[in-house]
Amino acid sequence: MILSLRQIKRRIKSVESTKKITRAMQMVSTAKFKRSEDVLYTGRPYYLKLDSILQKLIISLKPEELGVHPLLEERVEKKNLAVCVITSDSGLCSVYNNNIIRVAEDFIAQHGKEKIKLVAIGRKGFAYFAKRGVKIAKSYVGLNGRYSPEAADEISDYLVGMFLGGEADEVYIAHTHFGATMRYHTRVRKFLNIVPHAPGVRTTEPKEPAEKQGEIEFIADPDIEKILKDLIPRYISVKMRLILLDAFTSEHSARMMAMQAATDNAVELIDSLTMLRNKARQASITGEVLQVATTAEALKG
Repeated sequence: MILSLRQIKRRIKSVESTKKITRAMQMVSTAKFKRSEDVLYTGRPYYLKLDSILQKLIISLKPEELGVHPLLEERVEKKNLAVCVITSDSGLCSVYNNNIIRVAEDFIAQHGKEKIKLVAIGRKGFAYFAKRGVKIAKSYVGLNGRYSPEAADEISDYLVGMFLGGEADEVYIAHTHFGATMRYHTRVRKFLNIVPHAPGVRTTEPKEPAEKQGEIEFIADPDIEKILKDLIPRYISVKMRLILLDAFTSEHSARMMAMQAATDNAVELIDSLTMLRNKARQASITGEVLQVATTAEALKG
């Protein structure tokens, strides 16, 4: 179908309007991403050090001492599992939500839907799993990628309450981890009970080499139970905050790149339409010149 000059001009105007919108959204997402990234990279070293201290303390415990704190308890029979799925409240972030939902679905299928209680953070995950009959114990919507320590603490308190109240024998979180070079990857991570990192398992938390871990002994003062009682709640709070920051930073990064790609595509389309417009205009001028020349020749005859 050959477009008229008027139709081409109309399309160019429409694409230019779309380009303005996508560029504005890209700039907004970039600003949100930078703020979230700064907070994430500021808080991550503190969490890693806290995690390292806790891991060394847990490793130094004897098997019979693991009951000194209820969040260290490993239940033999795991009848119910809780999965916290962190997605976005809005779209236009490429495959960000699809990737999280896919790993969460794989986890649910592996353990059985009847055993799962879902905690949904974000409208996309909530809407998806609600339609598929997954039992949703709690939902947090309307955060819109805005991080706040209060929201993170509220979520962690609820997850801890599920574990301590016996509603869930283990708690997992499906989320994105933001890494270097603007990349992120999705994963399902165990949140409760707290366990020492297994040797050979890839994790963001630093740990001592496996051959040295068993040699470490700590003297706890006043006692290990008191230290863990104070340390573990702080650790859980900081861990949830970092997980939420990871997810929101990844979301803003995904949306920023999606809007940049959309803007680049709009620019390419405008260039293509402009060339088509110029050709149509030239063809129109050539046609008019031919018509004048033909008329002049006819008058001569």
